[in-house]
Amino acid sequence: MEFFQVKNKIKNMSQNLTTGSIYESLIEQIKEINTEGLTDNVEKNPQMKIIEKQKVYFWIRLILKEELDDIKVGDDFKITYKFSGENLMTKFIAYGKKNLNRDLDEELVSYDPEDDKKILTLMVDSDELESDKIPFIRTLFKTSSYYQFQVYKRSDLTFTNQRTDQDVEYIDCDF
Repeated sequence: MEFFQVKNKIKNMSQNLTTGSIYESLIEQIKEINTEGLTDNVEKNPQMKIIEKQKVYFWIRLILKEELDDIKVGDDFKITYKFSGENLMTKFIAYGKKNLNRDLDEELVSYDPEDDKKILTLMVDSDELESDKIPFIRTLFKTSSYYQFQVYKRSDLTFTNQRTDQDVEYIDCDF
């Protein structure tokens, strides 16, 4: 008798039985379960199957000198470090918000939902930082394990919109 057959039989019988007879009936039905197909050779090592890999992203805030009208959400930006020629691809996902105010504990106090088109939010897949091809750029990400304090000039890093092939002029970037 298979497990599901036993389960259905118990359900039907339990409506007519008292508590004591239910337990006796359960014991008898458990004895009737077919265990011939079961084996004692059990894998002792845990097995794992990754169904979907978790994605982790880093965010860069790029503060522009002036608003640019030809930037679209989804544009790819290439960060280039001029001394080594390192390149890192990022994606523009949103503008910053105006009047984003925080208190001393960094808790959000108030903000205006209007976009501030001088602040670009760029997204980088954390897997991209694993590459040995970007030894300097990956040290700029403050929340990564590669972070190191670095001193560089604004002109050392360029941000190029790949769709328009235009270098954007910026005031600051926060990795």
